[in-house]
Amino acid sequence: MINKLKKTGDIYGFLWRKTSTRQAASPSLHFNKMQEVVPQSIVRGKMGIEIGSGNGRDTCFMAKNNPAVRVISLDLSDGIYITRNITRDLKNIALLKASALSLPLKNDIFDFAYSFGVLHHTPNPSMGLREIARILKEGAPAYLYLYEDHAENFPKYLAIKLINFLRILTTRLHPKALFVFSFLLSPFTVVFFTYPAAIFRKFKFTRKLSDKMPFNFGTHLFSLTGDLYDRLGAPIEYRFSRQGVNKLFSESGFSNISITRLKESAGWIAWGYKN
Repeated sequence: MINKLKKTGDIYGFLWRKTSTRQAASPSLHFNKMQEVVPQSIVRGKMGIEIGSGNGRDTCFMAKNNPAVRVISLDLSDGIYITRNITRDLKNIALLKASALSLPLKNDIFDFAYSFGVLHHTPNPSMGLREIARILKEGAPAYLYLYEDHAENFPKYLAIKLINFLRILTTRLHPKALFVFSFLLSPFTVVFFTYPAAIFRKFKFTRKLSDKMPFNFGTHLFSLTGDLYDRLGAPIEYRFSRQGVNKLFSESGFSNISITRLKESAGWIAWGYKN
């Protein structure tokens, strides 16, 4: 498990360093995508935590827009140093370089927890969510984005199986080589999936087919580089059905669980409240 965690940290640390300048200029935030489908404010109380903060843009946004809330930014990778650089002028942020499976924090201290696309890349998502429950106050919410298994969508399910097969080889590549491979693969993926999906989306009778196609969210020829790097490079990847997400939350000590889809990224947004 330690080797896989280190590999995960290395893979994503390289990605955050490679894309930090481009992403810093982008107006798109994972936090905003989640907040759009969550019918209440995610940031609340006096102190919250982002588990797996990546390059820190969501942490920065939450802290800057909620100066009365202290935000803890935790990540396994060297992305935490990018977070330090972009948040150095904010006084309500603290940084931790640690694993989501072993949070070096006291019990019952946080008013909310936020984690986008992290627990499904750990060896034990249940352990991670139980750790989140441990550090939350009673009645405090956890908000997660988790990959969907697409068991009912054959084209995407087939694409997942193909990527899982390729991952046997691609996870052995050095991060630089994997990034170059993903960069070169992106135009082909856009041409064969994104562009046809965009055409199908224009017509009412083919719109559903567009939604079922993998990689239907690209914007230009090289726009899928990061997504391909993520999918081909992650040493660990779990995917969940709606029932699986509900079970994950309920068995980790949460109730009043809500689950919805994040259509653009074809994954689950889920939240629940600590018992």
